[in-house]
Amino acid sequence: MKTERITSRKNPAVAEATKLCDRRFREERREFFIEGIKLFCEAVGAGAQIKRVFVTDAALEKYGDMIERSGCGCVYCVTDEVYEKLTVERAPQGIFAVVGYFDAQKPADENAFLLVLDGVADPGNLGTIIRCADAFGCGRVLIGDNGVDLYNPKTVRAAMGSLFRVRTERRAAAESVRMLEDDGYAVYAATLDKNSRDLRNVDVSGKVAFVIGNEGHGVSEDVAAACSGSVIIPMTPGAESLNAAVAASVIMWEAARVRINKWER
Repeated sequence: MKTERITSRKNPAVAEATKLCDRRFREERREFFIEGIKLFCEAVGAGAQIKRVFVTDAALEKYGDMIERSGCGCVYCVTDEVYEKLTVERAPQGIFAVVGYFDAQKPADENAFLLVLDGVADPGNLGTIIRCADAFGCGRVLIGDNGVDLYNPKTVRAAMGSLFRVRTERRAAAESVRMLEDDGYAVYAATLDKNSRDLRNVDVSGKVAFVIGNEGHGVSEDVAAACSGSVIIPMTPGAESLNAAVAASVIMWEAARVRINKWER
C-alpha cells in the first residue's frame, strides 16, 4: 500500500478535507467524512467509495490491513499535529476518511413501515432516528428538504454505521406524503390535535408511514393536512412532549412489534 506523507497543517488536501464540515461544500463535492475504525469498517463492508484516507502512524500500524482492504488508492500518512486539524472527535482513533455520497441498497420490503421527517433540525436527532430505523426494520426514511443534512458530521456519528444500511430519500415532506398515499400507504402525522388517535389503537401492520416533525414546531400544517390522520403516544399526565428522536423510536417500536415474529435472529 502506497502512502503519501503530510507534515503541514496547511497542506491543500488537509484544507479541502476540513471544508467537508460545510454543508454546501459537501453537496458540491458529493462527499462527506467519517472518523474511527468502526465507521470505516461499516463503510468498507457496505461497498461505499472510500476516496481518501488520512491516518496517523500509530493508526496505520494498527489498521493498515483494513485500509488496504478498502481499495482506496489515496492514503495520506499524517503527523499527530496534522490530524488534530482534521478531527472533530474528543478521543480520535487516528483514521479519517473522505467518502462519496452513499445510497444504501437494502432490499425493499413491502411489509416494512416507513418514516417521513418534516423539518427535523437537530443532527443528533436525525442520526439517532437513522440508528433506530436500522434496529426496528424501517423500510425507508424520507428526509424532508427543510431539515438537517444526512451527512452532517454529528448525524454521521450519531447514526453509528446505520447510515450505510438504512435506505434514505430526500424530498419535500408533503410530496413524500402524497407519493406514499398514492402508493396505498396510510400516513399518520405524529401530532397532538383533537382528532389524533392513540397509537395503540391504530392498525400498523400493513402499508403504513409516520411523519415526525420539527423539534420546536412539530409537523407543519400543510404536511399534516396531507396525511391520512394523526397519532399520539400515550404519556403520563403532565408530560407535554417527547424529543423527536425518542418519539420516532417509540412509534417505530410499535410498528416493529407486530412484525417481530418475522425477524430473523
